[in-house]
Amino acid sequence: MEILNVKNLSKKYTNGDNEFWALKDINFRVSKGEFVMITGKSGSGKSTLLHLLAGLDSPSGGFVFINNQSIYDFSDKEMTVFRRKYIGIIYQFYNLIPVLNVRENILLPSLFDGRKVDDRKVNDLLKSLGLINKGEMYPNDLSGGQQQRVAIGRALINRPKIILADEPTGNLDSKNSKYVMKLLKFYNKKFKQTIIMVTHDLSLIKEADRVITMADGKIIKDEKNDRIKS
Repeated sequence: MEILNVKNLSKKYTNGDNEFWALKDINFRVSKGEFVMITGKSGSGKSTLLHLLAGLDSPSGGFVFINNQSIYDFSDKEMTVFRRKYIGIIYQFYNLIPVLNVRENILLPSLFDGRKVDDRKVNDLLKSLGLINKGEMYPNDLSGGQQQRVAIGRALINRPKIILADEPTGNLDSKNSKYVMKLLKFYNKKFKQTIIMVTHDLSLIKEADRVITMADGKIIKDEKNDRIKS
């Protein structure tokens, strides 16, 4: 079942008389429950693509359909609501609110929607994140790995259909990188959540179902990962 369809997606930046195509005619589809990694050298267009998929930026041309809905037809307000419901975003830099504790940071998307989340659900999430005893602590009291897990919890709290992760292990050591990947794989398998993850770390691509390689704003390779073990 298809959950994402990208058609002729392009992004051009202009500076005076100079034009730069960050993306040019990107086309691909993603099925529900797929774990897709997007890789490529710095400047290849990976993060630009992810921001367009999230509706955080507007394209110069093309379309993104999520659940058969064209996201660029939404107003800014409609896109914000749609994003909270359907998309979870994990950044390389954790973007936690320093004056909110762990539990409050995780609950932030639900609070914006005016929804009350069952305490058992929050505790189950904290437990799966390895943060069950950290709920009342603040971001500055946590390690980098723990802060990234809080950011993942925030992205997961509303059980989004798609998780977009931009270099989520980029600031972590190997131990915490493995923990983060284990978490993402767990939620991908348990809840059939679709994950699209940008990474430059080629050692991680074995975890994906599919690997898209980019260069100069274009997709140069799109392959199923045959090394995945069931």
